[in-house]
Amino acid sequence: MDAEVSAPESPAQQSPTQQPVRLTLEQLNQYAQQGQGYDAWLQNLLADMPEFTATLIAVQNQQGSLQPIALWPRQQSHLERLGDLVDECCEQQRPLLLSTPSGSEYGLAYPLFVDSRLVAVFAGYVSAKEEDLDGIMGSVEKHVLWIESRFHRDAYLQLQENLQRQQTVIDGYVAVGKGEAIKQSALQWVDSLARGFDCDRVSLGSVRHGLVTLDVISGSSEFALNNVTAKQITQAMQEACDQRRIIAWPVVGDQDAAEGMPPEPGGIGLQAEKLSLAQRNASVLSVPVYHQDALDAVLTFERPAQAPFTSLDIERVEANLALVGVAFYHRKQAELSFWGSCKHHLKLQLERLLAPGYVKRKLFFISLTALVLFFALARGDYQINADAVLEPRQIRVVSAPFNGYLKSASARAGDRVEAGQTLAAMEDNELRLEKIKAISLLSQNNKQYTEALAERNRAQAQIYAAQMEQAKAQLASAERKLDRSQLKAPFDALVVSGDLSQRIGGSVSQGEELLRLSPMTDYRLILYVNEYRIGDVQVGQRGRVVLSSMPDQSFDFDVETLTPVTEVQDGSTVFRVEARLPETSDQFRPGLVGIAKVSAGRRHLIDIWTMDLRKWLSLKLWSFWG
Repeated sequence: MDAEVSAPESPAQQSPTQQPVRLTLEQLNQYAQQGQGYDAWLQNLLADMPEFTATLIAVQNQQGSLQPIALWPRQQSHLERLGDLVDECCEQQRPLLLSTPSGSEYGLAYPLFVDSRLVAVFAGYVSAKEEDLDGIMGSVEKHVLWIESRFHRDAYLQLQENLQRQQTVIDGYVAVGKGEAIKQSALQWVDSLARGFDCDRVSLGSVRHGLVTLDVISGSSEFALNNVTAKQITQAMQEACDQRRIIAWPVVGDQDAAEGMPPEPGGIGLQAEKLSLAQRNASVLSVPVYHQDALDAVLTFERPAQAPFTSLDIERVEANLALVGVAFYHRKQAELSFWGSCKHHLKLQLERLLAPGYVKRKLFFISLTALVLFFALARGDYQINADAVLEPRQIRVVSAPFNGYLKSASARAGDRVEAGQTLAAMEDNELRLEKIKAISLLSQNNKQYTEALAERNRAQAQIYAAQMEQAKAQLASAERKLDRSQLKAPFDALVVSGDLSQRIGGSVSQGEELLRLSPMTDYRLILYVNEYRIGDVQVGQRGRVVLSSMPDQSFDFDVETLTPVTEVQDGSTVFRVEARLPETSDQFRPGLVGIAKVSAGRRHLIDIWTMDLRKWLSLKLWSFWG
């Protein structure tokens, strides 16, 4: 309930038998400004309608419930009776006029609505005739118009205050974004704050590593920031920064207590008091500005001594800084250089990493650190992958020994043959006739030679002797051709090419390739190494190969020869490398393919996994900027 009016006419100070005094509208408004408007209004109502024996005004509080504000006479029994009327009126949401059990008086309740919202209820008991009740209700309705006007006035003042707050915020936004440089923006901002909060001077200081630096002071861009006043302002700012709380002088709690409001907690304001004394007892308010719980700046407001800062002023300042302070912070970040921005973001991330919370960030950092340590320390076997092909170390070609016809063929590609096994045969009928002819000629020449010796004809004997040598040569030639007509395997081998089964009876030319033989135990491994990796391959390195036909078994090999021969496979250039297989298998066949891995020592895993990419990027960079 409001405080009592000090004037003697107030019904709060009158006894039930004292006659109320009628107040003018001006006097009524003066009581309202002093916080006793409802008591004064009730006095006017009783002066016009003395029929009321008990009255009550209940007004809606900030929590939305009706609270008794003025009661006459002030007796608990009347409060309970009138409270029942107020409750019933709230329930029915309309004016009430009820008779009492005694029948000597009537209960009256009148609700007051503002914008369809119940804001107050007048209730009272009146001792009057029934035919006078309508006039009394009409008079109550006229008197309630003053209360309604007060509500409209308060709503208008509240609207004006909200508009002023919004205008101050808008001016701050415009000021922050208007200046070409950050210092100009800061000066325009403090100027707008000085106008919006009716201050003589507003100062802005930035905070770095817990120390405050005075940046700008409203009213003058040429203000000497190193004079005595500036130093006092800086000390007041530092005081608020160290305590991380708002500091006001005079203390805001004393002013609130004088106005009937609960005191606000405050810090120690020694420097603020010194600044106030130096400025003729000016009112001083230092407010820290935060961004994401980090102290970014400090503002100091100065007012005349007769206008001290209140809790409402502090609330307005905090609301303004909560909005415009963020915009000013981002404007400062936008003005940073590249390295300054990097330093700021690095510091911010480090602070968040070390601050409580931010679990995901900490888990990410721990995972990243573990990953970096793993790649810095972990080493593995560097193996060079290459396509591999199994080839025989040597290929024996079986060719036609002379011009002739093919008589038979007992082997073809894919057959395994043993040493001395007949592979094919040439037609030898003419060779046999040639042999018989040579034998017959040799016998005839031998007989003639004997006869010449018997006749002692030396000259003729020499002729026959020469003819005998010629016949012997013809016989030897025929015998050699007969031996060569049988094409035999020189060693245990596999026929890798050639199929003579379709050429039996056909003619062949001397030296024509008929079959190709590969030894069964002597193979070499051909590796096709990518051009990016060929520099890491050296003679003598070892490795293992897995053939497609035997994926569950691997074979060791030794790099034997690096050839300067290149081929193009799948769009990539590869080098041909020959390797020796210390062990062979009965399942080896020429032409088997597989995957080989050449061991090239131990390296860091990150070096192994990114080698191709690094070499490719180096080559591309060289091609553009080399």
